[in-house]
Amino acid sequence: MSRNKRQVFRQQLDVPLAARMRVVEKSSPVELEFNHKIYIHDIGLEGLGFSVDLEVPMHTDMEFAIKLNDEPFHIKGEVVWGKPNDPNDPNTRASHFFGVKFYLKTDKESSLIFQEVNRFAIKRHRRKQEIREMMKERLKKQAEG
Repeated sequence: MSRNKRQVFRQQLDVPLAARMRVVEKSSPVELEFNHKIYIHDIGLEGLGFSVDLEVPMHTDMEFAIKLNDEPFHIKGEVVWGKPNDPNDPNTRASHFFGVKFYLKTDKESSLIFQEVNRFAIKRHRRKQEIREMMKERLKKQAEG
């Protein structure tokens, strides 16, 4: 049974998260550097959506260096879809947008990504609440005079 991607938890990012990416060359014994800057727009338990100024063929293997929860996090996956970004869209960060499905081989890897994405979502939610409260206080002080 195939799963609808909308049924899988994804953390949508209002402000894209900068990260690094490298293409994994299966035929090369030398690992390439994380030499491509990307912008992550959403991240979930099974994959992520990102934009980059690079054309990437479907089914390309990639590895991502992401800083989640102030900790470096590396994960591999495969490009499963892609499209050019609209250059007239003011929210466009790069020329292309891609979707990646993570390679999660064990329950331990699945559990780790689940924990990290949930911790990340909770931290973002708390930070948004703190900012709202701070703005309410500022507005209240301004109104008082």
